[in-house]
Amino acid sequence: MAALLLRHYFGIKGDVREPVCYVDEQTVLYAVGHNVCIFNLEQRIQRFLPGTDKTEEITALAVSPNKKFVAVAERHDEGVITIFDLHTLRRRRLLTATGSNSKEFVSLCFSPDSKLLMAQGGAPEWNLTIWTWETAKPLATVKTAVSPNSVMYQCSFNPSDNHLIAVTGNGVFKLFKLTESNLKLLQSPLGKREAQNYLCHSWVSEERLVVGTDTGDLLVVEGGELKGFIARSPADSNSIESIVGFSKGIVTGSDDGNLAIYDKTEDKDMYRRSKVFSIDNNAVKIRHLTVSHTEEQLLCATENNQLFSFALSNVDIMKPEEKNIDFLATSFHAGQVTGVDTCIRKPLVATCGLDKSVRIWNYMDKTLDLTKFFNEEAHSIAFHPSGLHILVGFSDKMRLMNIVMDDIRPFKEFAIKACRECKFSNGGHMFAAVNGNTINIFATYTCENLGNLRGHNGKVRSLCWSADDTMLTSCGMDGACYEWNLKDYKRIGENVLKSCNYTSCVCTPDGRTTFAVGSDKKIKEISESNIAKEFEAGGQLMTQVCLSHSGRMLFTGGEDGTVQSWKFPLSSEYQEFLCHSRAITRMCITYDDSHLFSVSEDGSLLILDVRDKEVRGSKKEKEILPFSEEILVTKSDLEEKTAHMVDLKNKVDELHTHTQYTIRLKEKEAKDKLTQLTEKYSSELEGEKARCESLITEKSEMEMEYEEKIKNIEERHAAAVQQMEAQYQQKIMAEVERYRQLSDEKELLNERWDEQNSLLVESHERLVQELTDEYEYKLQEEQLALQRVRDEKEELMRELEETRKQVEEDADQEIEELKDKYESKLGAEREQHLRLKGENGIMRKKFHAQLKEIEAAKDDNKKLVTRQKELYHQISMLEKEISGLKKEIRERDETIGDKEKRIYDLKKKNQELEKFKFVLDYKIKELKKQIEPRELEISDMKLQIKEMDNELERYHKTNSNLELTIADNKLKLEGQQQEIVNQRKKMSELEDQIKRFCHDLHAVVQLITEPKQLKESVKALYHKHVVSAPKGAEVDQDIQKEYNRQREYLEKTVDSLKRKLSKDMDLHKTESMRIMNENVALVKEINELRREIKSLKQGPRPPGVPNGKETPQFSTGSGRGSRAVSSSIEAAKEIEMQRDEIRRLRQRLDELEQNPIMNRPTSREKLPPMEVTLPPPLPPFLTLPPPPPTPPSSSSFP
Repeated sequence: MAALLLRHYFGIKGDVREPVCYVDEQTVLYAVGHNVCIFNLEQRIQRFLPGTDKTEEITALAVSPNKKFVAVAERHDEGVITIFDLHTLRRRRLLTATGSNSKEFVSLCFSPDSKLLMAQGGAPEWNLTIWTWETAKPLATVKTAVSPNSVMYQCSFNPSDNHLIAVTGNGVFKLFKLTESNLKLLQSPLGKREAQNYLCHSWVSEERLVVGTDTGDLLVVEGGELKGFIARSPADSNSIESIVGFSKGIVTGSDDGNLAIYDKTEDKDMYRRSKVFSIDNNAVKIRHLTVSHTEEQLLCATENNQLFSFALSNVDIMKPEEKNIDFLATSFHAGQVTGVDTCIRKPLVATCGLDKSVRIWNYMDKTLDLTKFFNEEAHSIAFHPSGLHILVGFSDKMRLMNIVMDDIRPFKEFAIKACRECKFSNGGHMFAAVNGNTINIFATYTCENLGNLRGHNGKVRSLCWSADDTMLTSCGMDGACYEWNLKDYKRIGENVLKSCNYTSCVCTPDGRTTFAVGSDKKIKEISESNIAKEFEAGGQLMTQVCLSHSGRMLFTGGEDGTVQSWKFPLSSEYQEFLCHSRAITRMCITYDDSHLFSVSEDGSLLILDVRDKEVRGSKKEKEILPFSEEILVTKSDLEEKTAHMVDLKNKVDELHTHTQYTIRLKEKEAKDKLTQLTEKYSSELEGEKARCESLITEKSEMEMEYEEKIKNIEERHAAAVQQMEAQYQQKIMAEVERYRQLSDEKELLNERWDEQNSLLVESHERLVQELTDEYEYKLQEEQLALQRVRDEKEELMRELEETRKQVEEDADQEIEELKDKYESKLGAEREQHLRLKGENGIMRKKFHAQLKEIEAAKDDNKKLVTRQKELYHQISMLEKEISGLKKEIRERDETIGDKEKRIYDLKKKNQELEKFKFVLDYKIKELKKQIEPRELEISDMKLQIKEMDNELERYHKTNSNLELTIADNKLKLEGQQQEIVNQRKKMSELEDQIKRFCHDLHAVVQLITEPKQLKESVKALYHKHVVSAPKGAEVDQDIQKEYNRQREYLEKTVDSLKRKLSKDMDLHKTESMRIMNENVALVKEINELRREIKSLKQGPRPPGVPNGKETPQFSTGSGRGSRAVSSSIEAAKEIEMQRDEIRRLRQRLDELEQNPIMNRPTSREKLPPMEVTLPPPLPPFLTLPPPPPTPPSSSSFP
């Protein structure tokens, strides 16, 4: 039994809700077949999350916000959701909708913290369920649809709130609030509007939600209220199928394949449509949009199973009319794939489908090599073993086509409509095609019909060649399985089972055993026209069967998209693999049995690696050759590409020449500009240097001035500081003295108040004690009296009463008097106490005020101290600056001393130069005598240069005429070459005609022994080859000879002109170089003479005056400013003298040029005039001292 490993999918399942998601910037996750593919865009590697057994297909996908998990919803009796870990690719949890009649989930969404999972169930209940998926515990369930006929499309969490949920559907837009275990329905912001078909929605922020409708309108909901309404344009009636938000706005996808970009605005609608991009040749519904994390790329999944990529980061510079949307990896089939086949010599596999396309895939590179669309649907395909030809059965005809470098070109058409099965033989020299219930056998290279196999009563569905191409096995809808012998095209074996409609069959390499599958859901092994074995695959219908070329591995494909690997020899043991979501339509295997290909009604092509579990001891019978790299190229294409290459090469040469010429011109312009800039900047440099010297002088003067100012400021500052210190010291001492006086007064007052207080307390205590003693004594007396009264109570009651009354009255009166007396005293004491207390409060207030004044004085003192420190710091900085300036002054004084020493030396040198004055005068006279003949020579050379310029112009004219002649000759040559090509074609056609004539003549010669047949064959030969009576040869030999002679003469003339042109160019180049070298030498000599004359003219000077060779920066004056001014004036005088001398010499040169003496014989060509630019004179301070004097002699002069 062989094991199968998923290797690569070409396709996508476009009817899934959110079929594509970003895992990271370079990894994309999407559903394909019955699996989920994780595709790395850089490495082009796919990994897979397998589907769940016994489920039908994938209906929805969702990736968690933390990018660690993915939820996959699959259709089943109760609906199944599988959660995978994206790092380990293992299942983490399996969730089912228990107690629900829905078989599927139409939408999934993770909560922002990735702990909750929400799923929108399908018909008929349309339940919305939320799980804590790690524990598989459902939190809440609610019915969202208004009626069972309503359709729900999408559910989503708020991106920052686990408890706020939105769902949309046909006529349904609801917001829910998740409480502990309930979903509370919130008031709908669209309740007042008429219900619409809300197809999609997207959260673009924490509060804002955008909803799309089938009428193309956009509704913006924010904070639970409808904030914006973006109506569709009158010309746009397409529905909005998908929405995605990004930082600058939103992107919408419509059902006509258009992407609309909406930018954020501040108006009431909140968004404005800025651009619309369309997918080229793909006006279909955009099912889903997703944006990468960096917002650079946007992925679009369409209804026709295509994935597109859009550069969202470049949307501002894109133009809608350009092609801006490309396939993510490659294009896929847009519908059911009806055929698949592979070749031997190349790693290619060919497919065709109902989308009218034929595609060639490279299964080693995982790429799509060729795609071509036709006008008819393709039903079957066969790949030639060489990989250079394919056979495709279309609805109208069957076509044999060649695979050229970048195209698929039809070669031969056969009148077979809707051919459902065609196969090349293993050798590739024949192919079989089904025409209804007949099988036609054709020769591949001659397209001749070799024979027809008839015997089926129904449509033939499958063909299989034996390994040696001598037998063919077929099966059909009539339940018949036949074996055919291709030597005599007769049937040699048959098995008919009318209760079964066969859909596919294969035979072993020796052709003795056949395996077939059909409508009875069984796989049959037919041997010697009898069914030897038959087995079921779990009660499912098998649609295709495939046998390896080694004959040891058997595979079948089912109606539910699964692939079964059967144990061989055939038994009931098999292993099932989930591959496609629809029925498998075709299967094939590579020649080396390493890869298995399957295609399905879901439009996908699957590549599976085949691994044989049973280890075979025997080695391979034959060695597999490496894949070939040859391709077919038509002669016209090759000639066209060659001509195109030649044209491109010529263009490159022309561009190279033009570029060199342009570079030369630019270099010349740059040199001219450089000389101009040099002159300009040299003059500016002189001005700037003079300005710099004046600025230096001003700087020194300002330094002296500011030094004096700084000294004055420092002195004033020191005096002010001392004065302020003395003033504030006096104030501080006065305040301290005042503080001491106040503290002494406070102490005295405190002592006085304490003494008075103690005296008052003592007097008060003494008075209270006296009153207490007095009243105690009286109380004792009264008690005694009361005792006596009690004793005499009975006898003296009346007397006692009277006495008591008198005593009481006297006592009351006395008490009142005493009370009044002591209350007056106490009031006086209280008034005095209050007065003292008030005085004490006043003194305290004064004391606190004095304290505040003291603190303020302390703060002022601190500020003064800090100010003093800052001033000290500033003084120290100024002292440092003064020391630096003094140091600089010392250095400048030293420099001045050095300059004065140098001036003294120069004065001595001037005195020595005066001694040679008369000698130099004599030398000047001699030099003047020598300058005159040199100037005459210069004028002669200039005349010669002018003549050479005229001669060069004549050469240019001659060259232009020669170029015209060469162009004419080239045109004639091209015409002759074209004529030669035509003659060669005619010769090849004549040679072919001669070959055919020879072949026919040879056939006639074979009948030489039979005169009658010979006569008839000769007549037939004559009528075949002689269409009209041949005319006599009309070729004029003289004309031909004259043509050849003229051609040879022209070729020789062109060669001689080319040689002459090259020779003249070399001569011209050498002559120009010679003249240029002579001119350069003369110019150098003239400059040297000028410098010598100048030095002689500026010879000895009186002492104290600087010469022109060196301008000192300082003179012996008293001040530095005066020395700089005098040096600048002397430099200006020196420059003016040099300019006068240059003007005089130039005038002299012009006079000499106007009066030529010598004439030099001119050559045939004249060179262009040379503009000699004399270098600008050096500034005075850069000139070198004169050379030491030499005695006058003839050898010292040039």
